[in-house]
Amino acid sequence: MDITIPTALKTLSAGGSAMQSITSWWKKSKGDSRALIGELKDNLQYLDMIANDGVAIGDVVEKLSIIEYKRLSREGFNFNNLKKSKISNYPSLKGTDLESWGGKETEALVVSIYDKLNEIKIRFPHVGDNQKY
Repeated sequence: MDITIPTALKTLSAGGSAMQSITSWWKKSKGDSRALIGELKDNLQYLDMIANDGVAIGDVVEKLSIIEYKRLSREGFNFNNLKKSKISNYPSLKGTDLESWGGKETEALVVSIYDKLNEIKIRFPHVGDNQKY
C-alpha cells in the first residue's frame, strides 16, 4: 500500500496515547533500544506538531532524525529485539491505515516508519510547495 506523505504524518502522529506508550516503552529500554526509541519519540513529537498544532512541515523537517536508525542498521541491529512478539491485531486498528500491521514483526514496522521519515527528509525540500505533496 502506497501512503502519501500527509497520510503518513497523520498516521504516525495519531492519538495522544501513542506518545504515552512510546514514553513508557522508552523508560523501560536500555542501550541501543533506548537510543532508537528516544529518536522515534522525538520524531513523533515533531510529527504531532505538524498534524495537530499547525506547525509547517518546513519548520521541523530538518529536525526529524534517522541517525540512530542508520547507525543501528549498519551495525546489524535486530529491530525485532525491540519487541519480541508480533504486532497485535488491536481492534482499534480495524478500518484504519494501520490495520494491515497486525501480525507483522516489529522490524517491518520500524523499517516502514524510517522509510517514511527518510522520504520526507529527501522529498520535502524539492516538492514541498507542490500541491500534490
